[in-house]
Amino acid sequence: MKRTPRKALPFLLFATAVLACACASVGARGAAGPAGNPEKPIELIFTGDIMAHEVNYSMRDYARIYESVEPLLRSVTLCFGNLEVPVDDALPLSTYPRFNVHAPYIRAAIDAGFNVFSLANNHSNDQGSAGILATRALLDSLAPKIGSSGLRAKEGEPMRPVILNAGENEVVFLSITEILNSHDPSANLVYFVPPTKAARSAFLADVRRIRGENPNALFVLAIHLDEPEYVRTVRRAKREWFRELAAAGVDIVWGSHPHVMQEWEVATVERGRSRRQVLFMYSMGNFISGQRKEINREDPGAYREYTGDGIVMRVTVRSGAIAAVPVPVTVYVDPEAGPVLRPFDASFVASLAEPLQDYYCARYALMRAYLPLPPMPVRAILEQ
Repeated sequence: MKRTPRKALPFLLFATAVLACACASVGARGAAGPAGNPEKPIELIFTGDIMAHEVNYSMRDYARIYESVEPLLRSVTLCFGNLEVPVDDALPLSTYPRFNVHAPYIRAAIDAGFNVFSLANNHSNDQGSAGILATRALLDSLAPKIGSSGLRAKEGEPMRPVILNAGENEVVFLSITEILNSHDPSANLVYFVPPTKAARSAFLADVRRIRGENPNALFVLAIHLDEPEYVRTVRRAKREWFRELAAAGVDIVWGSHPHVMQEWEVATVERGRSRRQVLFMYSMGNFISGQRKEINREDPGAYREYTGDGIVMRVTVRSGAIAAVPVPVTVYVDPEAGPVLRPFDASFVASLAEPLQDYYCARYALMRAYLPLPPMPVRAILEQ
């Protein structure tokens, strides 16, 4: 278990207050869950996409990105991020449509608290096989301290989950993508499951096998979905697919690709002869990116404005019960540092000039209009 830094306490109080407001929306209790040691809870954090547009990787100090949220990221045993960019020091830095960063960019995320990365997404092979092998080599060199899933070391390798240590419990983690931007030979190095009936049926068999091999572990699946970007609603077919995955053995389904938040829910599914409580995060949107490098004050509801706001999901699994605490965060373009993460609360908004206050207040209201979020927390009160 990670030790909680003293400076994290205000942020954790903030998260506790959010849970008090939001617990009714994040699920019932009483269904059976993973065994492990029921006396020891598993504490996890999930975020959205870690991206790197030019405005991000041109920053002088990458540590500034996470400075305000680092205490929260470090407050749990395992902190998950979706790394949606190859990491190859031998290739130039590159933005959309074919991303690439160098090792210091991802090391800043690790220093801030991330220790598990999903690597399978539509940008995994932006830099071909060389980019995949370099990304895999970097993450492998940091194991077992850092866990990752989604890329093969060579063609023909089966998809293998990584087993993560969560104190006296185990977490099985697997990352797949349903969509790739390139289907050249490098695609064979990505954990790719096309959204066809046959491929999904075969993957469900893999899920059941993994569950059978790890009957007492918490099973987390990262899935990069084949769906349109910037869509904030959850399709019925997607809900049904998540339920199929859960019935086959997954406990937490962590979705990505739309670059904007979609809702989440704790649900109960039938698995064999038992009922299991599971968590569905349909899309965690972006965590850090440059997609909103210039805000649109005239139209806060424009579709790209949603790419800069999200949550950190703090998840606790204890004795088969899942609690999910959404902690709102936002990307603020600091005039000196560049795009940085800030807790999305009244204290942050009050620190801004009036035109920006109006914008961010409008943004939070728009997020609350379709997500199960509480009123904007007043962090300053919690710090007293």
